[in-house]
Amino acid sequence: MIEISFTKMNGAGNDFVVINNFDGSLRIDLPAFAKAACARGFGIGADGILVVEKSNEADFEMIYLNSDGSEGGMCGNGGRCIARFAALNKICKSPIRFVAHGQTYSAEVLNDKKVRLHLPNPEEIIPSLEVPLGSQLFDATYVHPNTDHTVLPSGAAFDKVDSVDLVSLAREIRNNFEVFPRGTNVNLIEKAGDNQIRMRTYERGVENETLACGTGAVASAITAALRYKMQPPVEILTTGGEILKVFFERDGEQFSNIILEGSATVVFNGKILYAEYSHKILDLVNGEGKI
Repeated sequence: MIEISFTKMNGAGNDFVVINNFDGSLRIDLPAFAKAACARGFGIGADGILVVEKSNEADFEMIYLNSDGSEGGMCGNGGRCIARFAALNKICKSPIRFVAHGQTYSAEVLNDKKVRLHLPNPEEIIPSLEVPLGSQLFDATYVHPNTDHTVLPSGAAFDKVDSVDLVSLAREIRNNFEVFPRGTNVNLIEKAGDNQIRMRTYERGVENETLACGTGAVASAITAALRYKMQPPVEILTTGGEILKVFFERDGEQFSNIILEGSATVVFNGKILYAEYSHKILDLVNGEGKI
C-alpha cells in the first residue's frame, strides 16, 4: 500500500487526476492506476490522468492516459492543466515548455487562471473524407493535432448537434478500424455565430461524451475555417458551457501557429492510499478545497 498525492483539475470541464513524479520516486503500473483513479463512484473520478515526469529536452514531460488506461495521444485541455500545475508547484515558471507524446509544446499561464497552449502544426488534415454511417456515406473532415479527430459538420448526418444521440453515432465511427486503424475521436459541430461553433465530442479511451476536448476544439476550429470560412480566433462552445478560443494562421489547407486558450482550474488537492497489487484506491487520506 502506498500514499499518493494528487491534484484534481479540470479544463473546460474535461477533468484530470494530476500527479507530480518529477523526482521519479513513484514507480507504479500507470495504466492500472489510471483505471482505479479515474473510476467515477469508486476512485477520484476523471477523464484521464496527467503525470509530470523529468525531461532532458524541456521543463518536464507530460504523460497522459485515458480513464481506461490507454494512451490518448495529446490532450489539449490536459496540456493547459499541467502547465498551470507546474507553475503552481514551482516546477518551472511561465512561459513553460514540455514534451508530450513525442512533440514539444509551450504554454503561458495567464493571470485569470487561463492558459494559452501553443500546438505544433497538425500532422495531417483531410478536408473531405467519406465516413460510413449505417448504409450511407457522410462527408467529414479528419485532423490529426497529435491525436486522431474526425469532425462531422451539421447538415448531412444531423441538423442540430444537441439533438443527436452522440454516443451511438460516434461509436460506429470510432470503431471503424478499416477507415481509422487506431480508432478516432469524434466531434460534431454546427455554426452558432459568425465566428462561433457548438461542439460535442466523443473521446476514444473515455468511450463516452466529455464536457470538452482541447484537441477536438482545435480540429473543429480548423474544420470551421475550411467549411464555414471562419477567421481566427474561432470560439468553440463546449458541452460544459465554457467557450474555448483557437487562434491560427492559414495558408490554403495549411494551418500553423495554433494556440488553444481556456481555463485550467484546480478543484482540490489530496492524498490517497493505493493498493498496488489489487489496483484499488482504499481511502482518501485528506483533501483541500479549490484554488
